[in-house]
Amino acid sequence: MSTVDRPAVEKKLAELNLHLSPHINYQLETMFPKLEGMFVKGTIKKKAALVNRLEPLMDEMLLDNETVLFVSKGNQSSFAESFFMGALWAQMINHTAVVLTNLRLLCIRTNGKGKPKRTYWSIYYSQIRHLGSTIFGNAKIKLKDGKSLSYSGFPKIDQQTMRSVFQDAYRSFEEKGFDPPVTQSWERLCGHCYEVVPKGQYRCEECGTTFWTPAEIGFRSFVFPSWGDFVMKHYPIAVFELLGFLVLIAIMLGAAANEDYVFAIFAFFIGNGSDALITSRIAAKGLHIKQEPETEFASLRTV
Repeated sequence: MSTVDRPAVEKKLAELNLHLSPHINYQLETMFPKLEGMFVKGTIKKKAALVNRLEPLMDEMLLDNETVLFVSKGNQSSFAESFFMGALWAQMINHTAVVLTNLRLLCIRTNGKGKPKRTYWSIYYSQIRHLGSTIFGNAKIKLKDGKSLSYSGFPKIDQQTMRSVFQDAYRSFEEKGFDPPVTQSWERLCGHCYEVVPKGQYRCEECGTTFWTPAEIGFRSFVFPSWGDFVMKHYPIAVFELLGFLVLIAIMLGAAANEDYVFAIFAFFIGNGSDALITSRIAAKGLHIKQEPETEFASLRTV
C-alpha cells in the first residue's frame, strides 16, 4: 500500500526538525505516505503537530505491543445530529482524532486545534463490518451492532490513506483470529484510566470514576439551557444556547406582560424541552466525568 519506506520518512522528519516520541511504536510509512510534492512540507508539519498533541495521551492509553499506523483529525457525527443541530453546530462539538493501530481504532474527542479532551472510544477491528465512503467522500464505518459512524474534514491525503491502512490492519487482525469480548461495537473508555466502561454503566469499575448520565445532563439543560453543555465542556455551543435562552426569556416576559401565560409556559417547555432532548442524545454517545477517585490509579495494561 505504501509508496515510501521508513528510512525515507525518518530522513524527511529530520530535515524538517520534527520529532516523535521514542516511547510509542509508529509505522511511519503509513502515517506519512507522501514525502514529495507541492505543499507537502506543510502537510507533514501539520500531521506531526497533531501527533505531538496526542502523544502524552497515547503514551498512557496504548496497550503493550500496540503500533500506531495512522492518525488524522476530522469531525465525527451522525445524520441525526446534523439534521437536528445543523451541520455547523455538529462540527463545532465533534472534533475527533482517529488513531488506527494494529489492534483497534481509537476515537479521541479534541478541540478545534487537536488538543485531546477526556472522551474516548475504542473499536476492535473484529467489530467493524465495513469501511466505505459517503456520496460526499466522507469516511463511513459500519459496525456489527448496526451503528454507523461518519467522519468528515479529513485532509485529502488522509482520505486516500485511511481505507488502505484499515484494510491491511483488518486483514492482519483477522488472520490472527483475535476477537475480544465487547459490550457494544463502539466501546466507551474511561476518561481517567482508559478502561472500558460497559454499555449502560456510568461508573468505572476499575478506578471508581463516575460519569454524568444522559438523563442528568438532559435535566440540567431543561432547567437552564447551556447547563448540560457546560457539564460536557461544549463551551461554544453553551454560549450560543445561553444567548438563545435570553431570547426565550424575553419572549416569555412579553407574553406574560400581555397576560398570555399559557403561551409563556408553552414556549418554556418547547424551547427547553427540545434543548434537553438534543443534549441528552449527544451525552449518550460518550462519557463525561462527574467525579474522579481521590487516590491515583494505575492499571495493568497488556495484550
